This record gives sequence, structure tokens and C-alpha cells, in this order.
Amino acid sequence: MIVAIQTFLFWALTLLSFPAWSETPLRGLRVDPAYFSSLYPEMNAQQIANLVVNEAATAGATALFLYAYSSLHGSFYLTSYPLTEIEEPMGSENIFSLVYTAARSRGLKVIAVIPINDFKLVWQEHPGWRSKLSNGEDYKPFVRTHHLSAWHPEFRLWLKGFVTDLLNKFPGLYAIEVVEPTVDCFWTGAPDYNPAANAAFKKKFPKGKLGDENWRKIRALGMTELIASVARTAHAHNIRAAVVQTWPSGYDGKLLTSDQVRDQVGFDFDGALNLKGPEKIDILTGEFLWQQWAAEYGGEVFTPAWTQKAAHDFVSFVRNRSTPIIHVEISPWYGQTTTVNPTIEEFKDTLKSINNMGLGIDVYDHSQIEGRQAWSALGNWIRTERPTENTKAAE
Repeated sequence: MIVAIQTFLFWALTLLSFPAWSETPLRGLRVDPAYFSSLYPEMNAQQIANLVVNEAATAGATALFLYAYSSLHGSFYLTSYPLTEIEEPMGSENIFSLVYTAARSRGLKVIAVIPINDFKLVWQEHPGWRSKLSNGEDYKPFVRTHHLSAWHPEFRLWLKGFVTDLLNKFPGLYAIEVVEPTVDCFWTGAPDYNPAANAAFKKKFPKGKLGDENWRKIRALGMTELIASVARTAHAHNIRAAVVQTWPSGYDGKLLTSDQVRDQVGFDFDGALNLKGPEKIDILTGEFLWQQWAAEYGGEVFTPAWTQKAAHDFVSFVRNRSTPIIHVEISPWYGQTTTVNPTIEEFKDTLKSINNMGLGIDVYDHSQIEGRQAWSALGNWIRTERPTENTKAAE
């Protein structure tokens, strides 16, 4: 009984030490410094940082989802953490730090965006940490991807140290976000047969068969545990933990079930949302791109208005287990059926469809808004009505 009381008090005090995180819904703009050199060839890093922050703030952004590390090119900040490299040229100019400082001076929140299982230099230096096929070969779905096994204990330690190093450098971050945790890019069941992942499965299901239904659950559990580790580290630094992931749709406009996404992609929405205590996910951003599914399936189901329906279903699923944010894009999409290139009017309509739902909105991305001079379109993410009782419940 005494042990139970002590345990309860420990968790209660831990949770009370976190800040109160019920706030006005974010209006977040994604910013990838990899595009800065081509966008602003005549400007220095400080000028770029000031311009980017000023444009975002003027457009009504209250937060920047700022990419801290590129899977292919390295960090956008100065670091000497093992098995990392610094991106050229912006990383060597410490551009993340410059944007971070400028944003905070304007009152904008900064969310540091990082990969979770895709690091080029780590992949090159540690073949044993890689995601594997059943024949033992490396899982390499694209030239640009370098997937590591979420189950490998040494990779888990490396990632924890990587996150700790980043958060120590930027203690004023609003949150750290892991971007699109994915095990299986093509939904084929090909990965992950890393020996560490196989051992985890056999420990749980000694008589199970690799590749079966339970194996799919275990490979997703590995990713959930990796996310939990990032959250623990973030909360130890008094910083929020966030995840962004695409939620696929069927041809009829209905979102796939969480179990379907878990077994196909290897990311478990429900499992991540059920994390508690210091492992809790504070922010979950769902990607709902009508143009993606219009390009894949064709037809008239997927229009900007579909975004609202998907957002309602997403909020209903989250059930207050995390703060839901809706991710939208102005990006073109190349699918199996056709190519869809949203007009600025369609982008406006997408924002209008969700701007009064009482939810955070996350727009991808700064480089496209700048390139298409669509800054005025962002005015459509400003709420014009009081939330209804239904959207209040969602908040």
C-alpha cells in the first residue's frame, strides 16, 4: 500500500511539474532552412532569419515548425554530437538558432522538427542498426531514405542522446516534433526484420511466425516506444512532445482505421495516444491532404471541403488524449490517377473549411508560400466565428 501511494505521488508531482498546456489553438507555419539558399541567394543568414520570421508573424502565424535536422544533409544548427553532420551552407551559419531567436523575440513559439528513424550518417556507420528485410538485406525503399530499426537498443540510446543534445542547446523550445514515423513505406510487410526486432517479437510470442499479425503489432510497438523515449526526454527538459503523421484515406473519403495504419505503415496512432505520464504525446498533428487522395483515387470526393470532415473524424478519434492539430498543404501531388496542383483559391478554401473548428492549424510550407506569393491566403486561417459547442468539446 505504501509503495502504491509513493508511486501515485511520484507521477502526480511529475505531471504537476509540467506547464499548463491548454492554450489558444496554434497557427503554425512549417519552415525548412534547406530552401533558404535558393530563395534568398543575395541575403546573409541573419537577414534571412529576420525576413522569414517577419513574414510569418505578419501573416498571423503564432508558431514555427522549424526543421532542425535533415535526414540527408544534417543539422541546421552547430553541433558536435557523434554521427551527425552540419548542413551546408545554412547549418554552418547556425540558421536554426538565428530563426529560433528571432521568432521568440516576436513572441512566436518554435517547434523543433526532427526525423526519428532516418539518419544518413548513423545508417552508414552502423549497418547492424538498419531496418532489415527478411533475407537480412537492408531495407532501402528510396535512395534518399536511411531507415534504422526502432527496436535496436544502441540506436535507441543514440537517439536519446541526440534529442538531449538538441534540447540542451535550445531550452526555450515550445516543443520537439518527430516527423512521420514510418517503418514500411510501401505497405508491403517487407521491413523490419532486424535481429533486435525479431528477438522482441519472439520474446513476446515464442511460437509466433515472423510476418504474422502479431509481428506487425510488435514492429509498430517498437516505433511507439521510440516516440515514448523522445517524449520522456522532452518532458525532462520541460518541453512538449509532438508527432506529425499522414492519416491515409480510402477511395470513399473515409480515413483508414488506426489498426490498418498500424499494420501497413508501422505507426500506431492509438498506441501513441495511449502513452501516459512522462511519455505522453502533447501534440498530435494529422496530415489531411485532399489533393493527395484526389491524385490517388480521382473522382469528386476529395475537395478542400473534405479536410473538415477528416478533421472531425480525427478529433473524435483523439478524444482529448492529445492536442490535435490539422496539417494542410498548398503542395501539388502526383498520384496514380492524376496530378493535382491546388490553386491559391483552393488553398484558401482548405483553410476556411477548418478555421472555425477551434483546432490548431499547421501549414506546409514557408518555401511554397513564398514561392507562390500566397501570404495573403494565410489570412484564411484566422477564426471569424466563435466555436460551436461541438468544436468546444473537441478543444
